[in-house]
Amino acid sequence: GILAPFTGGSAPNGDATKNGALLAIEQINKEGGILGHKLELVWEDSQGAATPAVTAAQKLIYQHKVDAIIGDTQSTAVLAAEPLIAKEGLILFPLGSAEKITQLGNPWIFRVREHDELAGICIINFIVDNLGLSKVAILHSTDQFGVGGAETIAQALANKDMEPVAVEAFNTGDRDFTGQLLNIKSAGAEALIGWAFDVELALMCRQARQLLPGVQLFGSGTAGQESFLQIAGEAANGLVGVVTFNANLKDPAVEELVSQYKERFGTVPQNFFVSLAYDAVNLYKVAAEKAGSVEKAAVRDAMRTLRNVKGSHGLTYNVAKNGQTLNELFIIQIQDNKAVVIDKAVNENVEFD
Repeated sequence: GILAPFTGGSAPNGDATKNGALLAIEQINKEGGILGHKLELVWEDSQGAATPAVTAAQKLIYQHKVDAIIGDTQSTAVLAAEPLIAKEGLILFPLGSAEKITQLGNPWIFRVREHDELAGICIINFIVDNLGLSKVAILHSTDQFGVGGAETIAQALANKDMEPVAVEAFNTGDRDFTGQLLNIKSAGAEALIGWAFDVELALMCRQARQLLPGVQLFGSGTAGQESFLQIAGEAANGLVGVVTFNANLKDPAVEELVSQYKERFGTVPQNFFVSLAYDAVNLYKVAAEKAGSVEKAAVRDAMRTLRNVKGSHGLTYNVAKNGQTLNELFIIQIQDNKAVVIDKAVNENVEFD
């Protein structure tokens, strides 16, 4: 089952999730399925919000009777639906990045996306250690994604005995960031980290280029999405971000996914949720075959033992004790309106069962 937004501003994330999972399922079924079982994909619209996410999860569980759920792409929706999914004992592949998701202690959770702490550490290490900048400002959305990101960035700074010179916030859907950017300018920031979804991040970037011409810009993982690049235009050039997927990366796994996706859907996958959903299905397959069973608890237990499974993005999955599966990230820079990988960061401090 797919739990994701299929309406509203985040609908492209839902479509990407569905397409990635569908591509994997079609390939698996063509090869005979998993242990002789053919896979079926169903999806429900969470609208990316708490209450609709619970309703959508109920439909997936009680109406469609799914064995596993991929999603939601929004952490707020994941946290709202998680208690019901845990109660019913279903494997959950969350695509939200909030730290709270893997702090729940839910043994059914296997997050196939980077977590905010890793993203925050990567960004701050690059700003401080690589560029030598010390005056860092944060501008974030007030949803779970933005708040969680801001908190982890602030903690990463604190670990270096530093603190942000300014922390500003805005509501999802806002289009004017003039007041926040002027406050950041007054604080003397050398670097601005924008932590938001693609549309707001792109508009923020365009306005920051006008109001903060000498400030180096950094962004969340949505900076690598085609939707961000289209809206931000030339203003995106030079921005540095952290991502799980880059369609331009010269890696056999990425090239294969891009080729297969283009053949199936007629376009190159630019949204990273394509890769993550594709990998979630294949991780389920690897675990079920290792368990020799599709029984839910057996697959769950086998999932916890998976190590060194290469993903379609070129990164490697290792399932940690808390259910985090991805502990690596690419650092990108926008060059000529394209996301180019300039480095890779690996979290070495992972606790396994």
